[in-house]
Amino acid sequence: MALSTRRMATTAVINGERLWSALMAMAEIGRTPAGGVRRLALSDEDRRARDLLVEWLREAGCAVRVDDLGNIYGRRDGDDAGATAVVCGSHLDTVPTGGRFDGVLGVLAALEAVRAMRDADLRTHRPVEVVCWTNEEGVRFAPAMLASGVVCGRFTVDEAYAARDQDGRTFGEELRRIGYLGKPEHRMRSAAAYVELHVEQGPTLEEEGAQVGIVEGVEGISWGWADVTGRAAHAGPTPVGDRRDALVAASRIVLALRALCAELPGVRATVGRCEVVPNAINVIPGAVRLSTDLRARTADLLATASRRLEEVCAAVARDDRVEVRAREFWQSPPTPFHPAVLSAVADAARDLGHTTLRLWAGAGHDAKYVADRHPAGMIFVPSSGGLSHNEAEWTSKDDCVRGASVLLGAVLRLAAA
Repeated sequence: MALSTRRMATTAVINGERLWSALMAMAEIGRTPAGGVRRLALSDEDRRARDLLVEWLREAGCAVRVDDLGNIYGRRDGDDAGATAVVCGSHLDTVPTGGRFDGVLGVLAALEAVRAMRDADLRTHRPVEVVCWTNEEGVRFAPAMLASGVVCGRFTVDEAYAARDQDGRTFGEELRRIGYLGKPEHRMRSAAAYVELHVEQGPTLEEEGAQVGIVEGVEGISWGWADVTGRAAHAGPTPVGDRRDALVAASRIVLALRALCAELPGVRATVGRCEVVPNAINVIPGAVRLSTDLRARTADLLATASRRLEEVCAAVARDDRVEVRAREFWQSPPTPFHPAVLSAVADAARDLGHTTLRLWAGAGHDAKYVADRHPAGMIFVPSSGGLSHNEAEWTSKDDCVRGASVLLGAVLRLAAA
């Protein structure tokens, strides 16, 4: 079987021009003036992108179905129609000022893989499915990876449908509005393996001179809020010593979290959102809400970081005479990927002659929830300058083709078993 798999891998070849053309065409949907992409989940732009993907999947000979979370599946039958499928894909939604490659590369590389199989008239033993997950980013409907989380048992469908955006629209309403409310029986129930290609979104591959990343797992993530309550007062007559400035206290939490990264190597802590009340130039802030984002490879290290955050908040409350309430609202535990999938990725990269590096994903990905139930793994390709979630995000055509070629090789190996 191993010989057969290697032979198949040489008969199907990624068409780099076609892949790049698809990436650039998709980047036009939601294109920003600065050359990035704004394609929020379940927006009109997301609907247009989905429509184009469905059209391309059908042209590639895939049978398309949509589940009750709006996840899109394109199935290419194998010789054994009853065998469990090998699944590959990612997401099409972006952050508000996103780039052209985050998520979409994984979807369109999976599409290109089945196109390459069709071009070569190649048959696999197992079926191969392309998946496009809904609302991976979580910026419009929190939390992140919402639809894959429902499919893999992390959330309920009612929780997903009830999620609201900042305008009060619900996930369920918007799913129906754009015409992608499918059927629950269309959900992915099983997978022989799941492989997701993604841009690294960090600088490691580029700095190390590696062409392909073999992703060993997804780091644990803890999201929370820290609410700081002081006392609003006039900026002019209130003596500094009498102030209970919520923003000053909140700033100390931000700086303490940065110091925490040096105190606990392997931890990354970020405050990405700050809401100040009353947010007036001549008023001492009376209340501040901060977001907290903690990440680590092990559950113990993540728990230690969470405890240190609580201690920091208690110290700031005492020293600045404010009230601080910190709470976690979402956690994604560290998740290692399956050795057999990683082996298929490594073998594919080796046979193609690409240099590789083993690393962990610092961002959340749908593969994390899939790995809770099915054998899963990921492939990374470099992000120029380590930049992502930015309109200037860039991954070269050669790197995209390399990643897609490794994806194809890994899928063929897994689909032959």
